[in-house]
Amino acid sequence: MARRRPIKLTKAFLVLCALALPPVMALAAENPATAGAGETVVHFDIPAQPLEDALYAFGNVTGISIFVDGSAVAGRRSTSVQGTFTTTQALRILLAGTGLDVRPMGGRAITLSLSQSDSDALAYRRYSAALQNAALRRLCSEAETRPGSYRLAMELWLDDIGRVQRIELLSSTSDLARDRRLRELMEGLSVGKPPPMLPQPVIMVILPRSPRESGDCG
Repeated sequence: MARRRPIKLTKAFLVLCALALPPVMALAAENPATAGAGETVVHFDIPAQPLEDALYAFGNVTGISIFVDGSAVAGRRSTSVQGTFTTTQALRILLAGTGLDVRPMGGRAITLSLSQSDSDALAYRRYSAALQNAALRRLCSEAETRPGSYRLAMELWLDDIGRVQRIELLSSTSDLARDRRLRELMEGLSVGKPPPMLPQPVIMVILPRSPRESGDCG
């Protein structure tokens, strides 16, 4: 049995996301171009699970030591990470919806800490929900792109009025025609209001969960 790389649960010591729409989760992420010179990509296969277990799995795959307050992970669950990503991208996907931010410590170590004030977090969640609703309306409009049968991660850049002005796919649905159509549908997507202050790009993850279970596209 593989040895678990320990995470440090401390008392001294993440992500634009709302959980109202389970198949689609969005989070603020560092641009891979600036995430660190020479950062390599790694294949991840970490299912959704209690956050502490997911962090152990992440540490085993990447060799990164994680320092986090034990109370910050208790009762929280991770988002699944499946595919090839940089460690920065993978960790931010894993942490979607947890309310935790990533802070590098130098070398191969990071801390996780609770993010934002209550008012900022509320604005963040509301904008995330609006972004997810806008995306789902587009995706549900065509049988080919309806969520449920595929997984996809993409980076979105928003302009000052909340319109998607650039898209980069981080993975594939395994259907190139569907990939192209998804990109076309997301181009120009607008929330209809300026985004709150957040790092860009935003990573959006579409999970393969049946709309009959999630209630989406109903």
